[in-house]
Amino acid sequence: MVKVLATNDLLFKKVLASEENKDILAGFIQDFFEIVPEEIIINNPYSIHDYKEIIENEEVTVLRETMRDISLSLRVEDITLELQLKQTKFFEERSLYYPFERYCQNYNNFYSNIFADKEHAKEKASGKANRYSTLKPVYTLNILGYNHFDDELPLRVFQLFDPKRRKSFEKELIKIGFFELTKENVETEYQSYWREYFLTGTVSENAPDYIKKAEAVINYVNLSKEEQKVTDALEKARATYDAQWLYAQEEAEKRGLEKGIEKGIEKGIEKGIEKGIEKGIEKGIEKGIEKGIEKGIEKGIEKGEEYLANLINRLTEENRTDEIFLCLNDKEYRKARMKEFGIL
Repeated sequence: MVKVLATNDLLFKKVLASEENKDILAGFIQDFFEIVPEEIIINNPYSIHDYKEIIENEEVTVLRETMRDISLSLRVEDITLELQLKQTKFFEERSLYYPFERYCQNYNNFYSNIFADKEHAKEKASGKANRYSTLKPVYTLNILGYNHFDDELPLRVFQLFDPKRRKSFEKELIKIGFFELTKENVETEYQSYWREYFLTGTVSENAPDYIKKAEAVINYVNLSKEEQKVTDALEKARATYDAQWLYAQEEAEKRGLEKGIEKGIEKGIEKGIEKGIEKGIEKGIEKGIEKGIEKGIEKGIEKGEEYLANLINRLTEENRTDEIFLCLNDKEYRKARMKEFGIL
């Protein structure tokens, strides 16, 4: 039997953005945002026709970029959900852009909160309306298929916070969450059921009914013929994308290794030359000292012989030949006579 996971684009939206599955969505919101929603408006509900049109036009790449986010409105908050299976550049920037964009879209829009139309209309008619009163908190959860943060915590939720004084805004206006499916240390039992569901398509017997229902929804045999066709096309597109991504990664590693070896050789040559020069200087100094000593000895012998010949000549001229023997055998006596005759 064909098995497709809930991380398939179509199934992700079918489970969490269908009118008939709002009980699943309500459970998901409670498990990750700790909100018990009284009523949910799905702003971009699941429709097989949207997928069919894109598949028929062979625009699967467009579908991968546009169909996986889910936008919801509650009485007090707006919520967005996104599935991101592969790491992309500027993902953190994008994860900030969408919730803040959503927050700003509600400015001066007195009908942005569907649940408060009458109240806003009355305020507007009375002239007491304030443009900022239409702004609503926006909470986002990004479900990730890879390790994004360098720790073992699967769920992270960021808010507006002053770390120095450890103070938050009175109102939790923005929450940006990341749930990494690759990490096992899940904080709550129900979040662990969701992790198991996204990774395997199955859930344990202890899971709540709404997650069991989600498991049944993605069962291939429970899909319509149209949904099966679109699901198959998406799985094929994902396999192609994964193969391209893997090839690109391997090529990048290969080129990086080649560049690294090249740079390593260059650095090695530089270091080798540097070390060679150092060693050459050391050897040169040693050889120079040896040669210098040799030359010095030679010069010294020459000078010594010259000084001794001069001394003998002077002693002979002075009729002091009897002292020649003393000069040859007594160093101190020889030195004194050389000084006497100005030879040294």
